[in-house]
Amino acid sequence: MKLFYSTLVLWISILIFSSELLTQNLKQVRTAPKPSDILKNDRTKAIVIPEFGLKLHLFADRNSDVLRKLNFGERVRFDENSLEAPNPDWIPVILQDGLSGFVLRKYLIFVPKNKFLQTLVFESEKKLNSKSFDYKQKMDITDVLFSSSATGEFTGDDFIYLRAKAGFALKKTLEQINELSLKPDDNEELLGFLKRHQTKLLFDYGSGKYYMDSNYFWKLIESYPKTKYSDYAGYLAIESLPIFECKSDLKCRLEELRKGKMRYIYLFPTGNYVKIYLKDILNALSSITKDQDSIACYPPVPDSIRSEINIMFRYIGEYGSNERKAILPHLNILKSECLK
Repeated sequence: MKLFYSTLVLWISILIFSSELLTQNLKQVRTAPKPSDILKNDRTKAIVIPEFGLKLHLFADRNSDVLRKLNFGERVRFDENSLEAPNPDWIPVILQDGLSGFVLRKYLIFVPKNKFLQTLVFESEKKLNSKSFDYKQKMDITDVLFSSSATGEFTGDDFIYLRAKAGFALKKTLEQINELSLKPDDNEELLGFLKRHQTKLLFDYGSGKYYMDSNYFWKLIESYPKTKYSDYAGYLAIESLPIFECKSDLKCRLEELRKGKMRYIYLFPTGNYVKIYLKDILNALSSITKDQDSIACYPPVPDSIRSEINIMFRYIGEYGSNERKAILPHLNILKSECLK
């Protein structure tokens, strides 16, 4: 009797397992994409490569030859001329240089073609803000964004957006290079990277560190004023300004204000960062003017100080009424002490 029940339990277990396996297989069959659906998706979507060193295979097989490794964000497109049948695991792609092969789908992001730029930037920023990626990978991201902006594919607001984000990538990459105290002669990759972007960089000989030149962003704004992302470029310009060690140097303190946050409000009187920067400006001017007798405007007053104050008056003439009223009393004090 015991043997009978044991055999019965065994057969019931087998039947249950077989039933579950059959159900899973049926679900897989029902959910497997049709070849026509795969082909339609591949023809209409843009491909974003969010990985580093993704393998391009000769055939749709992991064991086939690797033609080369793809770069993060590298532009590839669906190979319409591939003779292979649509495959749910692999996609035939063709590169910018004409080389074609196969890539595993699970490592790619497929988006509507008008969402390619937004997705590329989103994936870039995730990695730039993460400590999980090294400076070499961040150099790759920076190069990809700058090279993408130079193709002519993106124009108008998209171009400004991409150039600003490329500048942001360079800034973040330099920060990590500085944190690691790396020097140009440490390796050829770093030296080549710094040479490629040397017109956008500043070098502090005292600390031996590289910095993003804020003029890169100001020039971008001047070339494309009042566009959708020029305000964001202005913010990046402020964030990229070098740290001034002014102490009691009046000319230095005025120049710091004028070149940075006062310039931002002058260019963007209704910008997103006006309230924040106005508070900083008022704090700085209050510190300078709280004791009129201590304002370092001793005759003969240098032309450089006169120039800074005159430019500030010109700037606030373009400010909103609230900002102008808040700053004007401080400038009038400077005028009375320095422009007699």
